[in-house]
Amino acid sequence: KLYEVRQYKRGLKTCDQILKKVPNHGETLAVKGMFLSNMERKEEAYEHIKRGIEINPNSSISWHVFGIVNRGDLKYEEAAKCYEKAAKVDSENVHILRDL
Repeated sequence: KLYEVRQYKRGLKTCDQILKKVPNHGETLAVKGMFLSNMERKEEAYEHIKRGIEINPNSSISWHVFGIVNRGDLKYEEAAKCYEKAAKVDSENVHILRDL
């Protein structure tokens, strides 16, 4: 929700609080990457997202986030691949299907 209302700093702070308690939470790492990307910290963003996917490669959330960030950086082919992977994991998620 914080992402949708462009509260990136608050979202980043929330992610950091979660990661303090659960440092290897893949989805939170990916979402943190999404916030970082929107704060123009692209390299750091991709590192967090990729780490989140490494921790949980079957997370539709992490793959969807990776697609969103790629699309934002105009990497449409990569974004489509990420959306497809997310859809394989969660084929009924309307948000993923909409972006696909």
